[in-house]
Amino acid sequence: MDVSVCIPVFNSDVKKLVTALAEQISHNQLSAEIVVLDDASSIEMETQNRAALEGLSHTRYFSLPKNVGRSAIRNRFIDLATGDFLLFIDGDSEIINPNFLENYTKTLSLSPIDLLYGGSVYSEDAPQANYFLRWKYSWIRESKSAQERSITPYGFKTNNFIIKKSVFSSFPFDERIQGYGHEDTLFGFILCKNNIVLNHVENPVLNSCLDTNDIFLSKTEEAIKNLWYIHKNIATEMDFVANVRLLKAYYWLKNRGLLPLLKLSNYLVGKYNKRLLLSGRFTIRMFDFFKLSMLLKQATTQDK
Repeated sequence: MDVSVCIPVFNSDVKKLVTALAEQISHNQLSAEIVVLDDASSIEMETQNRAALEGLSHTRYFSLPKNVGRSAIRNRFIDLATGDFLLFIDGDSEIINPNFLENYTKTLSLSPIDLLYGGSVYSEDAPQANYFLRWKYSWIRESKSAQERSITPYGFKTNNFIIKKSVFSSFPFDERIQGYGHEDTLFGFILCKNNIVLNHVENPVLNSCLDTNDIFLSKTEEAIKNLWYIHKNIATEMDFVANVRLLKAYYWLKNRGLLPLLKLSNYLVGKYNKRLLLSGRFTIRMFDFFKLSMLLKQATTQDK
């Protein structure tokens, strides 16, 4: 069984990540390769990464002349990777288990599996207030054990999963999804609809790079634009709504005639709520309110 570790990169230093993976391949004599694909990073970062990885065993490095985005870059690995399985890891991740690759290969050897998701975690130490929003949200909503993730198995993130190349070739990411967010939500939904076997395993990576509060809010707004676009143009089924917490909440309010109340509430307290989110002094419910208000804004704008 051959594994291609696929690392999409955009303006992040991947030396530590790739070196750790290369060492595990050599130490455990694994049948694996590392394929790094740079999505048109800055010249300085691309040059730095290329120089750092030059001559590193089991590693190939490619770069794109033009940024293609989160969906399209992952699909490019279908042609670049040679393995039977593709292991996707984001370039800003950190390997925290010395047996990380071996855990995957051993699990795959036990029984036929289409896809394994290893999960991700964040540092237990709280960051400075300016980075607190991303950290707190991810710590509460995303840092879950394999058992917790298995409750809603197809709601996974694109970081740290391994999939049969043949399956991925049949169900690639939808390249109509541009920018940041929810390409993974649609991907999971498509896999579920096509009865692709997805298992969860306790094999996380560390998400070591945090966005500032303002950047994370901007990314969140972009992700909500994507979510509404997906819902109205690609995955129009109510089954999709049922699998997305934010859309379920929106339609719960809509069916009860409560959207005007949400709009009024956002008019009265929306700016104050956003200031608290930016300051790092907030509750998760405040962030949920922000996202729901942004979804209403998108629904109102795009449906005109």
